[in-house]
Amino acid sequence: MFSWNVVSLVLLTSIANLVGGLIVVRKEWSPKALTYLMAFSAGFLLSIGILDLMPEGLENSPENGIYILIGFLVLFAFQRILTTHFHFGYETHEDKLSKKTGGLGAFIGMTIHSFFDGVSIVAGFEVSSELGFLVFVAVLLHKIPDGLTISSIVLVVFNDRKKAFIASAVLALATIFGGALVWLLSDTEFAAEVLGDSFARIALSFSAGVFLYVAATDLLPVVNQSENRKTGLYVLLGVAVFYIASWIIGVVGLE
Repeated sequence: MFSWNVVSLVLLTSIANLVGGLIVVRKEWSPKALTYLMAFSAGFLLSIGILDLMPEGLENSPENGIYILIGFLVLFAFQRILTTHFHFGYETHEDKLSKKTGGLGAFIGMTIHSFFDGVSIVAGFEVSSELGFLVFVAVLLHKIPDGLTISSIVLVVFNDRKKAFIASAVLALATIFGGALVWLLSDTEFAAEVLGDSFARIALSFSAGVFLYVAATDLLPVVNQSENRKTGLYVLLGVAVFYIASWIIGVVGLE
C-alpha cells in the first residue's frame, strides 16, 4: 500500500548516500589522503562482502556459493580479457591507486546492493510498520559509509569530483528504484517471480564476489605498495567502522 511516510524514509536513506559523497568531494585530497581513503574502502568492502552479503546470499541456499565465484570471475575476465594496460586515475610515485574496471566493479556491486536496500525497506513495510521501520534504520546506518566508499573509489579512478558525486547519486537512485519497483509490482504475480527471495539472494551472492575481487585485487595492492605503515591501519579502520555499525544494529535489536 502506498504511503508518503514510507516514501519519505526511502528518500532519507538515499540522501544519506549523497551525504557520504559530499564528504569526499567537498575537500581537496592529497595523494596520501586518497591512499588512506582507498585503504579504508578496502576494509569496508571486505567486511560487507564477507560478513554481510555472503551470509545473506547463502542463507538457506548454500548452492548460491557458485554465484559468489561467478561474480569474482566475471570481473576478473573483464579486467584481463577486455582490457590491456592501465594508466588511469590519480597516481603516486609507487604506482597507480586504482583502475577503471575496479571502480566499475565496485560501482556495479554497490548499485545492486543499494537497489536491494530499497527493496528491503518497502518489503518490510508490506509486512508491518514495525518491521519496515527497523529495516529502514538498519539500512540508514550504512548508507553514509556506502556513499563515502564509492565516491572515494571513483575520485581516485577518474580524479573527477563531479563523477565521484554522481556515483553516490546513482546509489541513491538505485535505492529509490528498488523501493518503487516493489511498491508498483507488489500485487502482481510477476513480482513474486522477479523479486522473490531466491532472486535477491543470488544477486547478493554475485555482489559479494564482485566486492571481494575489487577489495583483494585493486584496493589492497595499494596498501601493500605504500611505504607508509599507517596505510594498513586505515584498512583496519574500515573493518572497525563496519563492525561498529553491525554492533549498533545488534544492540538496538535491528537485525
